[in-house]
Amino acid sequence: MFRDSYSNGWKNLLYDEYDDDDYYFDEEYYDDEADSTHKKKNTMIFIDAESVSADHCPRIIGQGNAVGEISEIRYYARQNDQTTAAWKDYAKQYGIKPILMYGEAEHNKIDNKIIKDIRNVSKTNKSIDIFCIASRDGDFTEIVNEMRGLKKRVVVFATKNTSEKLRNAASEVKGI
Repeated sequence: MFRDSYSNGWKNLLYDEYDDDDYYFDEEYYDDEADSTHKKKNTMIFIDAESVSADHCPRIIGQGNAVGEISEIRYYARQNDQTTAAWKDYAKQYGIKPILMYGEAEHNKIDNKIIKDIRNVSKTNKSIDIFCIASRDGDFTEIVNEMRGLKKRVVVFATKNTSEKLRNAASEVKGI
């Protein structure tokens, strides 16, 4: 159930039907009998496959499940890059969406795509309020600060050599 804040009337609406702030999800009034399996899918994971080994995939998924209900997981890499090829098998096994970039390697090409997608998701999918970034790269510090400024929770899945700048910007850091 959702409340229309203007008339204080109750309506049965799908959560994603409205992007404006006139409607909000209030779990206290949610009709459990209508959909007893409903869980708010509020978490999205973005994996920088260039900086995080595919060996960390099961741990990333475990940490993601501990943080919230996962809506989607994406990994980012260059197409035909042998250093990130192992991610393809994990993508099939765990239903991870591959975002593969074409062309030659360019400085920060993958990082810039991840940053662009995080901004896009924050604008188009209001139900996502936890952003998880698996990377060791300090280039994500600015987008982490931006999302936190929008009252989003940002969790960094870190390896031992993850940038201190990125660790300090995050809402929380989980080891992988």
